[in-house]
Amino acid sequence: MSISDPIHTTVSHSSRADAFTDVFQSSLPFAPGLKGWEQTAACRGIDASIFFPDDEDDNAELAKKICRGCSVAMPCLEYAITVREKEGVWGGATQRERRSIIRRRRRAAARQRALNETETTNER
Repeated sequence: MSISDPIHTTVSHSSRADAFTDVFQSSLPFAPGLKGWEQTAACRGIDASIFFPDDEDDNAELAKKICRGCSVAMPCLEYAITVREKEGVWGGATQRERRSIIRRRRRAAARQRALNETETTNER
């Protein structure tokens, strides 16, 4: 699993459509505003300027390195995606990388809707 993949659990599915949906939907147990994962984050107590560099593309490597060793990087990333954090490195991803993740998830959801429509049409 990579940091750009959404969290999912492996379960058996009755159809390909159900399996496809699970891969692209997060199942993290959090709600914006209830960020208990922050208490165990590797970045806790580290200077915030490391995670909010002036130029994310060039100066984000130290923050990403810290995130790679963090046990709660995935919930952090999912939180940032959910609330559309505009700045900083969250869960090892810069703003540009998070936008890319969002675009991929939207495309996957559109493919899933098209697949569902095709299956519905074929059942008729």
